[in-house]
Amino acid sequence: MQLYESLGRDVNLNTVSFIAKDNFFEVVKKKGYTKETVSKLAGISINTTYNLFKRIPIAVETAIAVCKALKIKFENAFERSKPDKGLSKKTIKNYHRLISAILAQAVYWQVISSNPAQRVKAPKVPRTEAKYLDEKQTAILIELIEKTSMQKRTMILLLIYSGLRRGELCGLEWNDIDFANKMITIRRSSQYVPSKGIFTKETKTVTSDRTIKLPTAAFELLAEYKNWQLCEKIKLGDAWQEHNRLFTQWDGKPISPDSITNWFREFIKGTDLPQITIHSLRHTNITLMIAAGVPLKTVSYRAGHAQTSTTSNIYSHAIRSADEMAAEVIDDILKPKSRREYGIRVT
Repeated sequence: MQLYESLGRDVNLNTVSFIAKDNFFEVVKKKGYTKETVSKLAGISINTTYNLFKRIPIAVETAIAVCKALKIKFENAFERSKPDKGLSKKTIKNYHRLISAILAQAVYWQVISSNPAQRVKAPKVPRTEAKYLDEKQTAILIELIEKTSMQKRTMILLLIYSGLRRGELCGLEWNDIDFANKMITIRRSSQYVPSKGIFTKETKTVTSDRTIKLPTAAFELLAEYKNWQLCEKIKLGDAWQEHNRLFTQWDGKPISPDSITNWFREFIKGTDLPQITIHSLRHTNITLMIAAGVPLKTVSYRAGHAQTSTTSNIYSHAIRSADEMAAEVIDDILKPKSRREYGIRVT
């Protein structure tokens, strides 16, 4: 209980991160280092290095590695990012679930006689509505995205068309794309953690492995993108590293999900649209399907949810709107009409 309380405090050592000070940039400039040089010397990913140079908070372990590589004192190069907010109730509840699962296994192994986590009340997580774009706002986003690079445009549009999670999008390979039948198969997820780098893992749940159909426009876009990627591959020659992924870094290596998240955050700031996140595109896709009258079971399958109840809980706003529309339709059908409208002769 003391752990959960400490994790939620605004000043919490478990959530401290650091940003680069002016002195760091002076050292980099003086030594003539590029972002790529810093990335190689410190042994950190190029995406993390870009965050470092943009003064986006990074983990303390990463900051220490950079200081060792550049031979600069930590206190001279970095400062704590402010404010140091505590973890959300949802994250603390995930900590509780993990601890409880570990202790439950200990009970099963007869290491301990009972699970003390069962006597602790998990933090209550307030239900929040998913952020999404409506039909008009989505059309505006699609128009704005046309001005971006081929890769960025394809990724954003594919998220809108499919409702994939960002890790699932980054995990797609070309053999997952069935151009003949206009279907894509989701069977892996790409993730990134500072200590491990970019790695591939199984999808979120068993039901997350799925095959879904996409509109013709999506496959026309994918065909165009495939040709573009082939041209990039030819330009690089031997420098290209083949991984068969749809979305890669400049040299063919798997792309980090964080890179598209960070880019989209900056992109959306420059628009008049609601300040959504990359995950909001998944919410947008699912919300639009529900609003269009797609059966909830179908929506749940396409979303990769284990149960339809998960879909109904998260997207209750869309279901309420669809229910109101249904009520209006019924009202219109059953509204009393004159006998003349029914073709009944009036004497």
